[in-house]
Amino acid sequence: MLDENLLSDELERIQLDFETLEITVMCKQNLEEFTLGERKIKLTEGVKIKLPYWLAILLAKEDYVTIEDLSDFDFPELHEVTRKERENISLQKIDQFFYILARKTFDELQKKEKVISFRQQQSIETKIREFMTVRLSKIIKIAEKGKNITSKTRNFTPEEKWLYEIVVDAVEKWKELVKKPKILSNDI
Repeated sequence: MLDENLLSDELERIQLDFETLEITVMCKQNLEEFTLGERKIKLTEGVKIKLPYWLAILLAKEDYVTIEDLSDFDFPELHEVTRKERENISLQKIDQFFYILARKTFDELQKKEKVISFRQQQSIETKIREFMTVRLSKIIKIAEKGKNITSKTRNFTPEEKWLYEIVVDAVEKWKELVKKPKILSNDI
């Protein structure tokens, strides 16, 4: 069975990759130069720069920058990607951080940082489950065919790629076990 800690650790690693991702921000205010590790950062009003996501979020909350690379996760977008996913046989290309942005939106809703009606929140949750079910079905079908199907896996998000690796390994092991006859020591 799959270890729940392994799953949690992998999702945390993917989240960390996202948080350290360099994104573009527009500086809204000047801020004196400061050091981040070996890097020196200075904000100049009206200038676009790249910053790690985690830092951009902190600076955006303090109104120093506006985040430009990431779009908000919204119901019309979710509805559209779900429709496209259902209508197409192959896995559709989505934002590589789709699930992280969805989780971020749900966190904001729970913390009341974003306010929408209960009915709309329920609709979003239902649509995300539908979307995930369609994607999961396609990932399993790809895994059934075995490893090295790179043309089929290029549209995976990091979470889906990790899931695919687990499923394809399990399918390969199962195929091997089914092919091998069981030899009983008493029958010899």
